[in-house]
This record gives sequence, structure tokens and C-alpha cells, in this order.
Amino acid sequence: MEIFDPTISAEREAFSYAPRPKDLHGLKVGLVENTKFNSETILRKIAERLDERYKVKLVHVDHKQSSSHSVADDGLAKLKEQADFVIAGVGD
Repeated sequence: MEIFDPTISAEREAFSYAPRPKDLHGLKVGLVENTKFNSETILRKIAERLDERYKVKLVHVDHKQSSSHSVADDGLAKLKEQADFVIAGVGD
């Protein structure tokens, strides 16, 4: 059994954020919803507003198994391949 000890420091891998796009016009968006109540509804509404303002095209919606799970490998591959940026969100 592996136990997490919060009193010690963990070694971390180097991390950097992806560069933000200078403009959203014409980009493709992917959505990651976590199966909580209203999460997909809210995310799709955001995608609609982005389409109205910036002609952003919704290309993929990924449904996580639960809010505590990560995106499955096949969903991650689709997002990397198809989307210029991704919005992840919760509901409730």
C-alpha cells in the first residue's frame, strides 16, 4: 500500500502552460465535462457563445468517468488532434 505523506516535499516534473492564442477567431474548441449535473449544458452554452462572437467551432466533447478521473487516453488524443484549445468545467 502506498500512502501519501503531506509533510514531505514531492519531487516535481518541469511544468509549463501552453501558450494562449492571441485571437480566438476561427479556432476549434474541445470540451471536457466531468459528468456532474449541468456540466455539459454549461460547457455547450459557452461553446455556443464563442461561436457567436468568434466563429469558434466545437470539434469534440469528452465525457470523463467522474470528476476525480482524468481524461481517457483516446479522448486526450482526439483533443490534441482536433482542438486548438480546450475548456474543462464542472456543473452543479
